[in-house]
Amino acid sequence: MRPLSLTDPPWIGPYRTLAELGRGGMGRVLLCSGPDGRLVAVKLVHARLLSAPGYRDRFRAEVMATRIVSGAYTAPVIGADPDAPVPWLASVYVPAPSLREAVRAAGPLPEPAARRLAAGLAAALRDIHRAGLVHRDLTPGNVLLAADGPKVIDFGIASADGMAGDATGTPAFMSPEQAHGGPPTAAGDVFALGSVLVLACTGRGPFDGPGAMQTLYNVVHAEPELGGVPGALRPVVAACLAKAPGDRPSPGRLLELLGQVAPAARPWPPAVHQLIDDRQAELARLLAGTQPTVVDPVRVPRRGRLLAVGAALTVALLLGLLIWTPWSGSARKRAPHPATPSVSPSPPNWTLRGHTSWVMAVAFSPDGKTLATAGDDATARLWDVATHTERGTPDRHPDGVNSLVISRDGTALYTGGDDGYLRIFPMSGHGRPSGVNLDGGAIEAMALAPSGNLLALEPDGYIQLFPLAGKGMPTQAARVQSGNVTALAFSPDSRVLAIGTTGKEEDLDTHNTKGVVELWDLTAKRHVTPDLTGYDGWISSVAFSPGGRTLAAAGGDRVQVWDLTGHQPAGASIHCRATCRAVAFSPDGRLLAFSDGADARLLTVADQRQSGPTITGHTAGITSLAFSPDGKLLATGSYDDTARIWQLHR
Repeated sequence: MRPLSLTDPPWIGPYRTLAELGRGGMGRVLLCSGPDGRLVAVKLVHARLLSAPGYRDRFRAEVMATRIVSGAYTAPVIGADPDAPVPWLASVYVPAPSLREAVRAAGPLPEPAARRLAAGLAAALRDIHRAGLVHRDLTPGNVLLAADGPKVIDFGIASADGMAGDATGTPAFMSPEQAHGGPPTAAGDVFALGSVLVLACTGRGPFDGPGAMQTLYNVVHAEPELGGVPGALRPVVAACLAKAPGDRPSPGRLLELLGQVAPAARPWPPAVHQLIDDRQAELARLLAGTQPTVVDPVRVPRRGRLLAVGAALTVALLLGLLIWTPWSGSARKRAPHPATPSVSPSPPNWTLRGHTSWVMAVAFSPDGKTLATAGDDATARLWDVATHTERGTPDRHPDGVNSLVISRDGTALYTGGDDGYLRIFPMSGHGRPSGVNLDGGAIEAMALAPSGNLLALEPDGYIQLFPLAGKGMPTQAARVQSGNVTALAFSPDSRVLAIGTTGKEEDLDTHNTKGVVELWDLTAKRHVTPDLTGYDGWISSVAFSPGGRTLAAAGGDRVQVWDLTGHQPAGASIHCRATCRAVAFSPDGRLLAFSDGADARLLTVADQRQSGPTITGHTAGITSLAFSPDGKLLATGSYDDTARIWQLHR
């Protein structure tokens, strides 16, 4: 659950907005309250989808159909306005974790709970299909484990049966016919139900491959992997996963095959009910006003308060598990230190305009001729540094782009966004982007090893390490589990990975996050202790010095430089007047740049004296910083929807 920003609407139709519940490729979901005090989940359709021919008419038809869906295992639609400037749809809010969250935090479900889940999903599909709808994206993320049983959500991308549509869906839970590009059907929903049950019982999908393309191939051609599915459920699951649609049972027949399910006051394992209790407690705190409803327009980690148990999970480096995947306070002002760069009293800068929302990340190409920017407007853009003009918009996501890096040889741009896809685009501008669905939530953080052979990124609380080969294309991946990761950086020798987090579970319970930096030795495959602590706020940025002996981390209202030889602070904390969100060392290691709200400051690393005046110009907080390879330029991204290039001189 994420606080609202100043740009969020205070009202959607008759509903008052309270918080953001999530976002995806089709839109955003906000928690709202109705005139009668009832809590509802309101989905706002992305405005860019409205440009598609007939989209608004299709949405209107879907709204009419979803209104008649009712049942114990669906979250009923209770309001909608397809004619609003931004169409919306409201359904009953269910304060419960998704099946995906529950399995990750508490492990696979035992046979009685899995049988109950199967019966609930079959009943939900029966009700949906009776209304003439096809869900077409039944995934663990769209199944909630409520206190009284499962609930199927997200009718916002449901499609009228038989209507030709696009290939919307999640590869691991598509049917063979949908993978071939066919229209979604009721039989395809049953196939997805079988895949969801396998994940619920085993923690993995029946056709999982090392990447989206291999997974889709397995869906079409391979037999499902059912090891770990309880024997009593295996025939039912196998029937759902029949390759031919006509061989799959209907939802009604599934209920007959499953038989009578015994009633239970608490249908899930205790760990799952603890997640439900945590969600209820979070909701109670929100309604009691213990956290602000409206905050400054800044990005808050999406999962820090949504799944507290997940934040307490320890990173376990499983480098043997390789999978193949295809290639998307302010410092005192003093005179500048001799022989160190400084900015002039009025530093020249060039404003790069083109993004229509927050600029979340900036990165220079290795030759310094190109600047890449990532925007919450779902685009990544390339800029010519010499002319300060846009070269193009090489990459578009269905939703915001949070992070990006450029390959060491300068040929590939890697981007990660809210849609959970890693995309790769040729920097030359020739050729089409490729990518892989990491089958998780938003990719908030990404880092490229200086060696150029390893990419680290974080989708939905999991760190994935992609060894790269030739042209910057990922060929293998090792998945490791972590808490709520918010920042990543490699040491100069590529051996150590610094992981910034929101802090431990007990801190999240009070909503007073105490950020932590964890260090992992990738060669020795071990956690380097102790952790770097002392922050009042989540860690938003980490950076190693060029020599690798020190590390800077920004969190809350401070930046701390750490001596890694003894894991001790190297000097006093640098306190910011506003929120510190970005840090970066100059290529020669002499300067440390950090953001202080909408300003940027430069300190000499040796004595932490300010080098030159404060850099001002942005009208909202700075989100990201990057030095050019020669150290003569500093790029900044901001919540004011712009990036800037600042001229530094010696």
